[in-house]
Amino acid sequence: GKSTLMNIITQNIRSDQGTIRWNGEIIGKKKWEYVSHIGYMPQQQSVYENLTLNRFMYYIAALKGQKKNEADREIERLLKRLDLWEVRRRYLGSFSGGMKQRALLAQALLGDPDLIILDEPTAGLDPLQRIEVRELIRELDKNRIILISTHVLSDIEPIADEILMLKKGKLLKDCSLKLDEQKGETLEEMYVRLFG
Repeated sequence: GKSTLMNIITQNIRSDQGTIRWNGEIIGKKKWEYVSHIGYMPQQQSVYENLTLNRFMYYIAALKGQKKNEADREIERLLKRLDLWEVRRRYLGSFSGGMKQRALLAQALLGDPDLIILDEPTAGLDPLQRIEVRELIRELDKNRIILISTHVLSDIEPIADEILMLKKGKLLKDCSLKLDEQKGETLEEMYVRLFG
């Protein structure tokens, strides 16, 4: 249910019921205005394998309405931050799984979105790259919402303010990590208790 929920939030699929609100307003006819606030990294590594990383990033920047000089600076900054600058002229089809994952994260961050949705952002990354992605997410969390869907509890425990757990498409548990830590229960122990 988590990927479905993220696809509903990003307006990639329609919900059967309920509404999505942004700043208190039902999205409705303001869909495109709402979507312009979103950076989305899908779980599937669907990339344009016949494009170089550079062309892919400029394509996404154009879709987000960025001007070329703005995109130039931002793409360079993001690719350097995600250790992809040296491979920017390589075709995405030649990338390893971890490199594709970092490229998808970079495109999600283009345009400095207010809402960043990351579906399994550390899948395929080695331990050092996972730490770097966690640090980047920690840096990004000022004045924005970041939704992370993951099965890797160690990736979110040090950075999450709030945890939402889904079981069979239903919201199971809403908690504050600080409250659970005060009870002496780690996130992993809570997960085992709820899903065990």
